[in-house]
Amino acid sequence: MGGRWSNSMELLKASWGVLRKHKQLVAFPVISAAVSILLIVALALPAYFITGVKNGHINNQALFYVFFFIFYFIGSFVVIFFNTGLIACAQECLRGGDPTFRDGWDVAKQHVGRIAVWALISATVGMVLKMIRERGGIFGAIVASIVDVAWNLLTFFVIPVLIFQGFGVIDSIKESAKIFKRTWGENMIARFGLGLIFFLLSLIGIVPIALAVLTKSAPVIIGVAALVLMYWTVLAVLSASLTGILATALYDYAITGQVPEAFPQQVIAGAFQPKTRRGFLSR
Repeated sequence: MGGRWSNSMELLKASWGVLRKHKQLVAFPVISAAVSILLIVALALPAYFITGVKNGHINNQALFYVFFFIFYFIGSFVVIFFNTGLIACAQECLRGGDPTFRDGWDVAKQHVGRIAVWALISATVGMVLKMIRERGGIFGAIVASIVDVAWNLLTFFVIPVLIFQGFGVIDSIKESAKIFKRTWGENMIARFGLGLIFFLLSLIGIVPIALAVLTKSAPVIIGVAALVLMYWTVLAVLSASLTGILATALYDYAITGQVPEAFPQQVIAGAFQPKTRRGFLSR
């Protein structure tokens, strides 16, 4: 486990080095978050009044789920669109280029149709999992969580496959799953390692909020809460940027067998060592 954590830290450092050199990559998650908030607020207002939520209960369950699905779809589309631009630029950066935001935007525009289809599939899966969680009790929550993790693992490389190999959405999902399966071992440790690092960093924000609450002063609580929210926003932007860079680096190595110059050879190569099966189920 110590070695895996060390690998995650090395990958984080390498991704951070790329981001420091190419700060324009941060623009993609920043604009993605801003656009998502604006669009969701624009939809939330009519949903609030039409579905009856403003009265403390839902008058029309079906209509509520329709609005919720629209939220899922729009949110997914915006995130995927800007992630596409981020990954396109990240690959150019890893290969020695210095792309602009416009370069990534143009790549995303070229694939807007397939991005919409992928967003539709993602929204559908998300909606189904939400319904399983709501109606299945504890068992449903557990099953939905397991399926959610598996789905995210198998579709981890969908965007790079879609834009770099020119596959359709369904074929991109299949190819992403193939890449994941044939490189199984420690490749996803990197992703979860980064997630854990940012989760631990986010917990730090709870401390000043707790201390502010102890003062029982509304101005202090509001001020501290605002600062912590800004801190969490910065973390979210950095996490999205670094994850995009890491996904691109792992994808490039999986396809070409060559480690991007900015990443340690032994760490990337070790992330793709096939998993050794043990026990009576081994074949």
